[in-house]
Amino acid sequence: MYMCREFFFITLLKISIEFMDERKTEVKVGAIFFKNEEALELSFDAAFQQINNIKLFELHFITFKRYMPNDDSYVLQQLTCELISNGVAALFGPTSKASNDIVALIANSTGIPHLQYDWNIETTIEQLQLNHRMSVNVAPTLSAISKAYWDIIKINYDWKTFTIFYQSEQGLTRLQDLMGIHTVNKDAIKLKRITDYSQDIRVLWKEAAEALHEQRFILDCDPETLVDLLNTAKDFKLLGPFKQWFLTHLDSHSSSLKLIYNEQFKANITGVRLKLNDLNPYERRKTRITLIDQIFGNQTMLPILMYDAVILYANAARNIIISLKEYQHPYKRCDLGRYGRSPWLVGRLIVKEMKELSEDDVEPLFKTENMKIDENGQRSIFNLEIYKPTVNEPLAIWKSDGLVTPIRIKQEFQAAAVIPDFSQVRRTYIVVTHFEEPYFMLKADHENFRELMDFEYDFMIVGGNGKFNQITKEWDGIIRKLIDHQAQIGISDLTITQLRRKYVDFTVPFMQLGISILFYKRDAEPKNMFAFLQPFAKEVWIYLILTQLIITLMFVFMARISNHEWENPHPTNLEPIELENKWYTSNSAWLMIGSIMQQGCDILPRGGPMRMLVGMWWFFALMILSTYTANLAAFLTSNKMQSTIKSLKDLIEQDYVKFGTFHGGSTSQFFSESNNTDYHKAWNQMKSFQPSAFTSSNKEGVERVRKGQGNYAFLMETTSLSYNIERDCHLQQIGHQIGEKHYGLAVPLGADYRTNLSVSLLQLSEKGELYKLKNKWWKNHNNTCNDNKEADLDGDELSIIELGGVFMVLGGGIVIAIVIGCCEFLWNVQRVAVEERVTPCEAFKAELIFALKFWIKRKPIRISSGSSTSRRSSRSTSRRSSGQSKQSKRSKISKRSKHSKRSHSRSHSGPKFSERD
Repeated sequence: MYMCREFFFITLLKISIEFMDERKTEVKVGAIFFKNEEALELSFDAAFQQINNIKLFELHFITFKRYMPNDDSYVLQQLTCELISNGVAALFGPTSKASNDIVALIANSTGIPHLQYDWNIETTIEQLQLNHRMSVNVAPTLSAISKAYWDIIKINYDWKTFTIFYQSEQGLTRLQDLMGIHTVNKDAIKLKRITDYSQDIRVLWKEAAEALHEQRFILDCDPETLVDLLNTAKDFKLLGPFKQWFLTHLDSHSSSLKLIYNEQFKANITGVRLKLNDLNPYERRKTRITLIDQIFGNQTMLPILMYDAVILYANAARNIIISLKEYQHPYKRCDLGRYGRSPWLVGRLIVKEMKELSEDDVEPLFKTENMKIDENGQRSIFNLEIYKPTVNEPLAIWKSDGLVTPIRIKQEFQAAAVIPDFSQVRRTYIVVTHFEEPYFMLKADHENFRELMDFEYDFMIVGGNGKFNQITKEWDGIIRKLIDHQAQIGISDLTITQLRRKYVDFTVPFMQLGISILFYKRDAEPKNMFAFLQPFAKEVWIYLILTQLIITLMFVFMARISNHEWENPHPTNLEPIELENKWYTSNSAWLMIGSIMQQGCDILPRGGPMRMLVGMWWFFALMILSTYTANLAAFLTSNKMQSTIKSLKDLIEQDYVKFGTFHGGSTSQFFSESNNTDYHKAWNQMKSFQPSAFTSSNKEGVERVRKGQGNYAFLMETTSLSYNIERDCHLQQIGHQIGEKHYGLAVPLGADYRTNLSVSLLQLSEKGELYKLKNKWWKNHNNTCNDNKEADLDGDELSIIELGGVFMVLGGGIVIAIVIGCCEFLWNVQRVAVEERVTPCEAFKAELIFALKFWIKRKPIRISSGSSTSRRSSRSTSRRSSGQSKQSKRSKISKRSKHSKRSHSRSHSGPKFSERD
């Protein structure tokens, strides 16, 4: 019973479906194809066949196809009118091979919907609204495609410089927005037409390798020529590991590029294609692959868009036709105006419906994602898939809002991948630099370190950082190698400047610096403990001592012949028998020494000639002493005197010290481009010096300062300056830092690894590694310059060494005085021992004990009467001076006897000698 009911239900269903098929409204559609467009025709047939197979679809489509032998507008018009005469309700095609829009004009006049699926050079909005009102194009507009490429290149890839190679005018139109991607430097974008090199394409790639200095290329060409072009470019090393290619043709994946892909194709090649709603065809698993499956699997744009055009029209036609009470077939004439008939109204409704449909309103689904037609019949909304054509690996999706979203590759696809991605092979970076201490030096036991970024690298040595030739507009050195993409990283004392940033990119700075002046520091004169003798030459000191002796003897002689210098030795005796002259040799010498020492004397001359002589001696002593004091100050402070050049302003205001900088470097560029008055004046002076004050390297400048020994100053960056000062005690920095600059790693414009390098530098800075490296390589831990730090005092204070001679003279005088005093003490001890008839030891002991009793102020006459203080006080002279008194008495007696005659004439009484005298 159950089986009977099931058989009855199936039979009834078949009868119902057959009845519904008979009730479907037949709609005729026409298509125009050129030769060799079999794939389009198969897609056209497959789409309508799939729709007709949908049992619940209310329409049944009958197709009419016509074929164009060539691009003949007259034939095209005839074929179009022939299709219309067959009563077609839609016209599909032709492709862009047709050079005119005759089909669109006929469809516009008859009201027949016209479906397009290929690009044409776009007309203006006014023309679309006037003569193409019945046309709907499911292919993305060229302007929208151009905007998509701009978003990918500028926003996602951040390419600032690249070269465009295009094959056709249509391809150039697809790239029109890229022309304005970089407005600062017009040379950043270079444009080459491939067809201009049709005779020998090798010339094009040779120019690209040698003259264009490029590593990023945008290529728009037909898929049929893509393989040959890239194979030729490979011979010129344009497919190296750091070269990047962007293919803009939406059918680049259909070429045989993946078949020739090998290790030589290490360039990072990416392309774009329309994003499909279907799963990736390469992931699909079918037991039987038909020809149309292969066509759709290749994802070729035109067959897929033909399919979408059919789906769009069929769903719009169904919605309109089934909504009508009675379907009115289109008119079967091209020249409706001749018979006074208006265009087909249903066709206008169908076109309007196509503009309102979205991908959620159709059955079956569109093959391309995000299908939407605007009010002008153009498709400005769509999705693009960014992929690697060499391995057919999807990377990201671009959407019409401008966002680029990366996609994750399924593990199944990765496991199924047969062709390895050679662009992901570990690359070796070329690091370009030059020998410059301490940034790059040759070390015997070197090894390659990888601190944070784990990559392989090799060094390339060049002659310098890079100079810009104002005439040829070309660079050399490190910058040249980066521009030519012969190296990937430039590292040295490379200053970040605006001019360099036009040609290369820089990472974040790894060192801050400025400009200062390197100058020579003379050796300090050795310390001399007899520096107080330096104000006068040796012969001056000899003449000064001889003058002292001569004046002393002259003074004694003048005193003896001067009547005013003889005086009464006993003022209480009004009638002395003899006179005394105080100016004997010792007193005269004491007056001369006291005068020149500015200490004076307790006795002074009385006569006019003597006073005149003393006055002249005082004048002489004053001049000598003043001259000595001034010269002494100059001599003792000469070693502390610093250079009069203490700043850049001092440097430009003098003319005996030349100064310069490294020619063509960032320092010379700073002065040449500065608007500061002092800096500009310094630059003009540097240019005027003969011979030239510029150097070819910093090392030459440092050596020139060293050899100049104060006649040359070198303006250089403070980092290199401090390094050289640490290693040479004869070098010094004068003046403050000028300006502020930074060192950074240089990379080619738009290098994708620049961000990683910057992040790594920031990490090293935060960890203190950069500070440790600078302290290690800049600081000279064996520096001996500070051993003579006392010679580098800033003030004019004198050291103990320079005043040591003064202390030695003082000490010598004290020693001599002590020796004489001791000798006099011993002589007195001997005399006491004789007079008092005691042993010398007893006399020495008694005299020494008394000398050590500092609190006793009076001394007894005899050592045996130490307790008789009254007798000691009654004596007018001490025992120590008794010998001197007796000598004085004998001297006076002698003088009196010699002058007895003169004394006798003055007094009638004879000479009287008291016991005291």
